[in-house]
Amino acid sequence: MKLNDELFERLLYSAQNTPRKRSHQNLHASFDDPVQRLCIGLVRGTYVRPHFHAQANKWEMMLALRGSVGVLFFDHAGVVKERHELKPSNSLTALEIVPGILHAVFPLTDKAILLEIKEGPYSPLGHGDFAVWAPKEGTHDVVGFLEWAERARVGERYSEDFKAACN
Repeated sequence: MKLNDELFERLLYSAQNTPRKRSHQNLHASFDDPVQRLCIGLVRGTYVRPHFHAQANKWEMMLALRGSVGVLFFDHAGVVKERHELKPSNSLTALEIVPGILHAVFPLTDKAILLEIKEGPYSPLGHGDFAVWAPKEGTHDVVGFLEWAERARVGERYSEDFKAACN
């Protein structure tokens, strides 16, 4: 598998034409592989609900290959603890996220490509792995959350007050 413009354009085209506004290409052969590797195409408006990986071996590394991606780390009350921008031309192009860290990922540019690497085998997130204070995927609150996330600063909290102001 080559990580090249052809793959990136195919992923971005697919992302633009799907309701979730993202697409991926697995680089590993099986969900049972000990290392899971995938290339992800993201377009503005995609929503990756804040979540964490509870299992002790479920670290993940994200590397920006194209565009700019925001990554927020939260405490369990929804307060932003860290804010990062991953971008190929930045001093920060990749992050490794340790298990248990509540995080959200979103494109800051119209289009972005990430390489994600994590320990396998694949295990889907459970209901309890998502932030209870964050909108569920597909709800009308998602747009407001994404607008907030793009400008959120360390110490700020996504709260009921903010949600009410968006409606």
